[in-house]
Amino acid sequence: MNFGERSAQRKRARDLKSEIKQLKKQMLDAGGEKATINRLLGEFEATVLEAGKLSTDYQVSSCHIAQAREAITRLLDCMGESPAQEVRQSLKSLAETLDMVYHDCAIRQDDMDFRSTITCFKEMAPDYGSEPDSRRDIMLRSELENMKAVLDDASGFRAPDFFALAYYNQHGEKDSLKEMENEQRNSFLSDYLKEHFSEEFFAEAAQRGVERQICELMKQYIET
Repeated sequence: MNFGERSAQRKRARDLKSEIKQLKKQMLDAGGEKATINRLLGEFEATVLEAGKLSTDYQVSSCHIAQAREAITRLLDCMGESPAQEVRQSLKSLAETLDMVYHDCAIRQDDMDFRSTITCFKEMAPDYGSEPDSRRDIMLRSELENMKAVLDDASGFRAPDFFALAYYNQHGEKDSLKEMENEQRNSFLSDYLKEHFSEEFFAEAAQRGVERQICELMKQYIET
């Protein structure tokens, strides 16, 4: 993360804290119990900030997944007809893009099958075209097809509820999500959030007349 990104995050945190301060005053003025309001808004603030980071990371991952899919499609269509040096440059660029596709809700860093495919691809890519019609180039094409299949699957995943994911990451066992399929994980996170936080929080917000402001804050600070 560069200086500009850190500065932007700090500003978002300050702005959100100011918004939370106003919400707290409204809820207390509407008859809310101080300890309850402090607890709920404290958890809300921390979760919104974490959800914003998760959302941004997911958008970066999704962007690179799309770029990698497009690059592989072009390579599979044209690599046999393009100069070897040009293809090698495209393969090098693809390798750099593939390093950025990982996200816990897309392609996980600990997906050993995918990482093995990436490793094989990176080993073969620099030698492309050194021997025309070589078995190595055929294997390289096969690895490209394997990677595209994984990327195609990941591109079809429904994005998580970042607020629910952020809350679980702060209060649950993160490792328990590893073995879950995408939709199973999304359903689990939604149920966990409702049981442990959102049902109580939104009931309190509705009672104090700030439910609309809460929803607007979530839209403002969490990209979807």
